[in-house]
Amino acid sequence: MALVLTFAAAIAAQTPTPAAPASPATPAAPAAAAQEKAPAKLDEKTYDHFGTGITVGDKAAPLADVLKNPEQFVGKPVRIEGPITAVCQTKGCWMHLGSQQPPVMVKFKDYGFFMPKDSSGRTAIVEGTMAMKQETVEQTKHYLEDAGKHDEAAKVTEGRKLFHFMASGVAIQKRKLDEKAWDHFGTGIVEGDKAAALADVLKNPEQFVGKTVRIEGPITAICQTKGCWMHLGSQQPPVMVKFKDYGFFMPKDASGRTAIVEGTMAMKQETVEQTRHYLEDAGKTEEAAKVTEGRKLFHFMASGVAIQKPAAK
Repeated sequence: MALVLTFAAAIAAQTPTPAAPASPATPAAPAAAAQEKAPAKLDEKTYDHFGTGITVGDKAAPLADVLKNPEQFVGKPVRIEGPITAVCQTKGCWMHLGSQQPPVMVKFKDYGFFMPKDSSGRTAIVEGTMAMKQETVEQTKHYLEDAGKHDEAAKVTEGRKLFHFMASGVAIQKRKLDEKAWDHFGTGIVEGDKAAALADVLKNPEQFVGKTVRIEGPITAICQTKGCWMHLGSQQPPVMVKFKDYGFFMPKDASGRTAIVEGTMAMKQETVEQTRHYLEDAGKTEEAAKVTEGRKLFHFMASGVAIQKPAAK
C-alpha cells in the first residue's frame, strides 16, 4: 500500500499545474481624454484674438456700465467691451478704451502680446483685472508721447489718476466693410471673404445650404410692420431673410438697395398662415387674401447684414 501511494505522489509531482488565466490589461486612457478640450473662442471670422483670446461664454459688460459702478468690477476677473480710442504707436503695448476723460488704460499681461497700431476705432473685448492707478508725471508724459501727442505731453504738470486694466486676453472686432459705403446691422460684415452673387447661389443652392455663407443681392421687399425680415432677389419665390435671435431689423425703406448677408440658408415649407402673414407684413393684403397654399422657398438666417448706403441726393 505504501508503494502505491509513493508512486501516485511521484506522478502528481510531474503533472504541470495549469496556469491561471492572465487578467486582461486595463487599457490606457487615451491621451486626448487626459486633457480638457480647449474652449472655443469667439467667432474668429469676426474677431482677432490676442493673448489667451476671448472664449465663448460670459457676456462682456459694456464699458459705459462699468464706469457707472466701477467698484463692482475692481480687483476681480472681469470681461469688458468698449471702443479703442488710442494705441501705443511705438510698439502697440497699451491701448485706451472709451472716449471719456480719462480713458481706461489697458496693458497686456507679462508684456506678452501687443495690439496692431492701427486698431483705433475698432471694438475690443478685454478680460483681466482693473484697478485705480495714480500715474507719475513721467508716466503720463511717456504714454502721451507713445500716442504721438508730443505737444500735450509737454504741458503735463501732474500725473493722471485713471483705471488701469491688465488684460490676459483680448479680442478686437475685425474691420467692417467701408462704413462710408455700407450700413451694418447685427454683427455686420467684416472685410475678408467675397460674397457669392445671389444669382450664382440659386444656380447651385445645394452648395450653400446648411453652412455659413455670405451672399450679395438686391433687396426687393421689407417687413413694413417692424423691418424684421426682407426678401432678396426678384425671382419667384424670393429668398426670405430673417435676423438671428430677432436681434436687429432693417430700415423699412431699404428696398432697392444691395445687401450682403452672412448666416445659414435652408429650404422651408411655409404654412398658408405664414405665407399670408408675410404678404400682409409687406403691405400686399389683396395677394395675401388669395393664398391657398404655403410657399416653398429658401429661408436665410442672418447673423450680420450690410446694406449699401443710398445714393446721395
